[in-house]
Amino acid sequence: MKMEQKSTWLTPPPLHNSSCSHPRYLSASHVNTITVWDMTQALFILLLSAGILGANLLLVLVINSRRYSKYIHSQPRYLLTSLASNDLAIGLFVTPFGFLPALYHCWPYGEIFCQIQSLLRGALSQQSAVILICMAVDRYMCMLHPVRYHKRSSKKGCVAAISLTWVTSVTLFAVMVLPRGGYYFNPTGLLACDPFFSRPSLRILSSCLFYFPTTMILMYCYGSAFHVNKLRLKRVVCSAIATPDDVSAANMEKLVAQERRLSTNASRTMAAMSLGFIVMVTPWTIQEVVAACTGTKVPQFMDFLITWLALSNSFWNPFLYWLLNNHFRRVTKELLLSKVLCRRQETPNAKAHCCVANSSDATQPAANPLPSGSKSDLEGLSEKYWGEILERTVSSNSLQRLQRIYGHNHPLPPLPPPTRPNGNVLSDLRLFETGQMEI
Repeated sequence: MKMEQKSTWLTPPPLHNSSCSHPRYLSASHVNTITVWDMTQALFILLLSAGILGANLLLVLVINSRRYSKYIHSQPRYLLTSLASNDLAIGLFVTPFGFLPALYHCWPYGEIFCQIQSLLRGALSQQSAVILICMAVDRYMCMLHPVRYHKRSSKKGCVAAISLTWVTSVTLFAVMVLPRGGYYFNPTGLLACDPFFSRPSLRILSSCLFYFPTTMILMYCYGSAFHVNKLRLKRVVCSAIATPDDVSAANMEKLVAQERRLSTNASRTMAAMSLGFIVMVTPWTIQEVVAACTGTKVPQFMDFLITWLALSNSFWNPFLYWLLNNHFRRVTKELLLSKVLCRRQETPNAKAHCCVANSSDATQPAANPLPSGSKSDLEGLSEKYWGEILERTVSSNSLQRLQRIYGHNHPLPPLPPPTRPNGNVLSDLRLFETGQMEI
């Protein structure tokens, strides 16, 4: 009898009973029963969806811009773009559609969209975990085997690996979700459609495959990479100190050490994103396993918090990358100022012209107008730029050139009195600097 109970298959609740077109959801009494907790849930879902969309869209635009291309290699850029695209799809096709169900406790979008959302919910979450694994393996090979990594890694191979994992994830969840009975409306946790597992063992297997292999691979790759890289940095410093006479070898070791430090900084940022995934997903995995083993339901308040805490990982990934990457923050600020606010960096020549404070100079009229502008152009130059012009004019290079012209045995002729042959001070200074003025 016990064996028969274990072999029984579960059936999902009918979706039409949870549809907003059902008569029990059309009554005015049900519409007026929106509580403060329902509005809090809806507001949290709306803010989280907006945060996921904005943060991941900014990450995709910045890391693929020309200004940031010199700070990141092609393979990490492709992996980060794929991860941000998955999170962007979660914020676009999964999380926003829990807003109305949080208020009305029913599914208003129909059965076909429930199928599609269940497929995307499972496939996108699994694909994000797979991309984190690919990022960890990429950093592991780059830091432990840099020669083999730069020789064998390629853009096409990275794109092919991402495409293969995407096709595998979609195919796996399509086999589970697309048949009738493979999806259901989750009114407590996700407040949207979830994949339905007909047996508790399948639910446990899905949760464990999503969490435990990902966690173990991430911890092993980053832990081994950081440990070996730390030993190599110490070895480089010791070798540079032991052979101070070999300057070329020491410089080469310093360049290698600098390259490893840059790789270490990138790896630390990605490791922080992986750690955020582990922290956010662990409570959800424990809940799924416990609920499947015991056959009990988690309280609605706890189920909502744990489920949406796991989904918020799509927002924390780009936020952690922005927080721990100084180059990313600087390039983001530059792009926002130049592209969004249309503000450019001011140059000294772009400053506004002002009148000269010296009243004696202001009362004297100019002899001839400047060739490049009016009288205000000359008067607008401050004492700082006049000093720089004079310093460049009477510089050591000019004196050495004059000394070579007249020779060491001939003394320099006396300088002429400060006259203005052409009435143009700037042209006289240029002639004196180039040596064309007669002395």
